[in-house]
Amino acid sequence: MADRVLPGSYSTAFGSPFVHPTSDTNKEPDPEPDPNTIRHPWLPSTETYIVQVAKDQIYRVPPPENAYLVERYRNQVTDRTKRSPVLVCLGWLCVSLLVLLVLFSIVSVIFFIIVRPGEPQFTVDQVHVKNSTAMSPEYDFIMSLSNPSKSMSYSFEKDGAAFLSYNGVNIAIGQTPELEQDSKSTSKINFVLHGLKIVVPKHIAKALKGSNDDLELELELEIRVSAKAWGLDVDGMHIAVNCDMTSQGLVKEPRIKTQSCKTRFRS
Repeated sequence: MADRVLPGSYSTAFGSPFVHPTSDTNKEPDPEPDPNTIRHPWLPSTETYIVQVAKDQIYRVPPPENAYLVERYRNQVTDRTKRSPVLVCLGWLCVSLLVLLVLFSIVSVIFFIIVRPGEPQFTVDQVHVKNSTAMSPEYDFIMSLSNPSKSMSYSFEKDGAAFLSYNGVNIAIGQTPELEQDSKSTSKINFVLHGLKIVVPKHIAKALKGSNDDLELELELEIRVSAKAWGLDVDGMHIAVNCDMTSQGLVKEPRIKTQSCKTRFRS
């Protein structure tokens, strides 16, 4: 409830009568109003308002609904407190996994810097056919094997599979011997492949009779190998070797003219 107090009026209390000043007939006429003081309807009002508030609406004690709000907030805080141990455990788990990942990365980097593991490199030195007139001629291979690793040695198990083919046709099969290969060393490996009892391609037949024509051959090896470094053994690996080569003849003073050997590890 608000009472409006007009300019030039006087009130001693709320609800009391207003006393208006009496007009003086002998008073000189008012001067012309100042344009700057004329009230315009679009300007803010300068009138004064007095607001009365009932006594029963003034609270000295919080209203009852405030107690409900406080209790609900307290329950929410309690629920968050009950869930916090789970969140703490998850946080510690994430931090632990991150620390382990960082440690594993550091150890891996140190391992590769010190050990410097490398794939063994194979090179065909010679292929020579024995018993060329027999039904199953023997292909005698001599290969060089080098280990470029700085601190890792390899152990090649015996009975690895070996295949010799010409134009995609297998002409001989055999097995590789056992070999221990130290780091930063080169070794020789010798094995014999036995010719298959098949009708060989005509270029192979000519080479078995003594021709020195160039032959494009493919040698494939599948060997089980284990690695050792820092006293740790890594087993269960296989190494696959593929050599594409050109041999000048097979019987009379054969010679490897070109070759390209690729090596890769398999699990």
